[in-house]
Amino acid sequence: MKTSHSLAVTGFALIAVSYGLARFSWGLMLPAVSQDVPFSPRLAGVLSACSFAAYCLSVALASRLCTRYGARLTGVISVLCAAAGLLLLAVAASPWLLAAGLLIAGFSAGLSSPSLAAAVSQAIAAQRQTQVNTIINAGTGAGIILSVPLLLFLPWRTACVLFAVIALLTLLPVWRYLPSAAMKQVDPSSKTSMFNRKVVRLAIIAFISGMASAAWWSFGPEVLRQHAKVADTQISLLWLVCGAAGMLGVLTRPLARVIGMRQVYRLSLLFMAAPLVLIAFSQAFSGWLFPAVALCGAGYITLSGVLLVGGAQATSENPAAGVGIVFFMLAAGQVAGSLLFGVLYAHTGAAPALIAFALLAGMMLFCPPAVSKEGR
Repeated sequence: MKTSHSLAVTGFALIAVSYGLARFSWGLMLPAVSQDVPFSPRLAGVLSACSFAAYCLSVALASRLCTRYGARLTGVISVLCAAAGLLLLAVAASPWLLAAGLLIAGFSAGLSSPSLAAAVSQAIAAQRQTQVNTIINAGTGAGIILSVPLLLFLPWRTACVLFAVIALLTLLPVWRYLPSAAMKQVDPSSKTSMFNRKVVRLAIIAFISGMASAAWWSFGPEVLRQHAKVADTQISLLWLVCGAAGMLGVLTRPLARVIGMRQVYRLSLLFMAAPLVLIAFSQAFSGWLFPAVALCGAGYITLSGVLLVGGAQATSENPAAGVGIVFFMLAAGQVAGSLLFGVLYAHTGAAPALIAFALLAGMMLFCPPAVSKEGR
């Protein structure tokens, strides 16, 4: 019990840093950064895609790193990438330096999830792995909650430096609680091959769901500011609500016991799509935006938790590989979604772009993943 508690808390903190601070804080910083380092909406899409592209590259390498060097070293590299990328963002004076900082910071998230999936599979009893994984995955919400007040009261460059310091504070628990042993090599002919039908289906679902999620996570604050005319202080509060709601992802397993994992998946997609429609038709701040963004935060974190559990199940002899594939495709979809939304936003405006992405999420309701009822 002590091992599972320590690993869950450490993983929760690492995900908070690598996702909440190093990756998703960019969406909240974007309006302030664009005033300091001017760039067009199209270039904003390219910059957001840099983070997702780095995530794709690192998540593809994470399984090999875990297999050869173990979860501990992979987790340490994740922490160092988060700190280095955030520090580079803090001193960036051009879009190209911003892109470089986002690339390095993006490596952090891509390394953290597979390394933690590997650590859980090595150190936690099988019957507790799903619960620990979903607790760890909810760390994104905590990172977002932490980022909001810091970005609200500090200049964005100062906040990035502080984020980097917070990231470095997680080095000690990562080194202490993540197992150092390398993952066992898996026989390519095994039934849990990375190319089995379950993995392919999950990969397709993750890619399209990732595209749909990019509308909010890459452009949410900017759309609220430019399209819905929401003040910066209110945007910060909405982002805080979004992050807090994301922590409801810890309830994925208990909810799955009641309604099944597939229904949890469908609910998460509805939660992601509904706020996009509301924002599309919003012309001013409304109290309805608070529950809307709460749904968005809870929906995305829950969706990623379902995909994480599905990936670990699909390659049970090497969970890091399955999680890596699913999260790679999720990020690849976010790269494509960021670029596509940036183009649509620039040429058609926010409302048509938001509705198109809401329909994309709605389409995935009819394609549930092959995952056991309770995520076992």
